[in-house]
Amino acid sequence: MHNAQGIMDNTGKVALILEGGSFRSQFTAGVLDVMLEHGVEVPTCYGVSAGALCGLNYKSRQIGRANRINLTFCNDPRYISTRSLATTGSIVGYDFLLNEVQDRIDPFDSAAFSANPMRLFATVTNAMFGTAEYLEVRDAALDIDAVRATTSLPLVTQPVEVGGSLYLDGGVADSVPVEHVLEDEGFDRAIVVLTQHRGYEKEPYELMPAARVRYATYPYLLDALETRHERYNEQREHIWAYERAGRAFVVAPPHKVEVGHIERDPAKLLELYIQGRQEASRLLDEMTAFLA
Repeated sequence: MHNAQGIMDNTGKVALILEGGSFRSQFTAGVLDVMLEHGVEVPTCYGVSAGALCGLNYKSRQIGRANRINLTFCNDPRYISTRSLATTGSIVGYDFLLNEVQDRIDPFDSAAFSANPMRLFATVTNAMFGTAEYLEVRDAALDIDAVRATTSLPLVTQPVEVGGSLYLDGGVADSVPVEHVLEDEGFDRAIVVLTQHRGYEKEPYELMPAARVRYATYPYLLDALETRHERYNEQREHIWAYERAGRAFVVAPPHKVEVGHIERDPAKLLELYIQGRQEASRLLDEMTAFLA
């Protein structure tokens, strides 16, 4: 619904927010699959980095697809590898993922994606200003650059141009856009799926020396990278405050996540996916009540 000024009125509505974390998004995949299996859907989803990839499959209602792809290709150099980095400038094999996998091996259901009225936004970081933007993914094919941008990790992927601006991983500027959703966009409440356990604290970015060389002409991006851990840890406190106030329903891994950014062990990936399923199942009645 739009108000008199043409601005979306999100009063009373619930949004879904999906944190990134590369292969740690296996937890998110498990959570979303249980939600889909029980018909738990929301009108709007904000995904960050790998969270946006999970959001694609959630909007297309393809249960199990994210888990299948990660388990099948975690050891495939065409998917994520230093070989891909050396040959394409990106550690993520986007051509393989978005063409071979998306179109042939495990086809993405574009028709179901388009038919689902849920709105999906990919959080990205503007390289020039070091600030977050939220690009809507209306069409899975036409807006794929927004998805590529939110998953473009600093130093190991190339920035992605969208509409004349260069963008990188949305987690740099806004790892869990809960303030944007609840304050700027005016949503009443949010389901927040995290990929780190509740006791986690982010450390300073260990690759700042390399970043200063690579992004020397982007001082605001460098500042965002250098301060990310401080903003992230503060944001987590905001999430807990929203939770206490009844505005956020948080689903997080029950203990420390042992899966790395790049994980080659499919057993670990499957275990994390199962943890996501178990947590979502355990919290399902509470989540349903939160949405009511």
